[in-house]
Amino acid sequence: MEQFRPFVEKLPDFFKPWGEEILLRYFDFEGRTSRETFWHVFLNDIIIGLVIGALGFIPILGAVLGGLYSLATIIPNIAIIVRRLNDQGKSWPFIFLGLIPCVGWIIILVFMLQPSSGGGYGDYTSM
Repeated sequence: MEQFRPFVEKLPDFFKPWGEEILLRYFDFEGRTSRETFWHVFLNDIIIGLVIGALGFIPILGAVLGGLYSLATIIPNIAIIVRRLNDQGKSWPFIFLGLIPCVGWIIILVFMLQPSSGGGYGDYTSM
């Protein structure tokens, strides 16, 4: 997704980690993502979601934009969770714990809060 590099370079510093992790590493399930970068991207996703949600006063526009954004970011969000698991030395199948009803998302949240292991799967990239 190198065609997005000029766009990412023009982003404000606060949104650069989001651009690097979501746009430039769209299908990258290898490597690692640090805890700080993961939560920075997560915060940016929330901010973007709130802005799109604010457009909800225009009924169809808010729903269409929200749906398009969700569809466009589902793969990179799964990829960043897999890279975060790699950073902790866990393999990618741990992501399926999130499918456990009621508590799955809590398990994934706990994993995302844990510090890096210093070893594990893939190469370390400090994006």
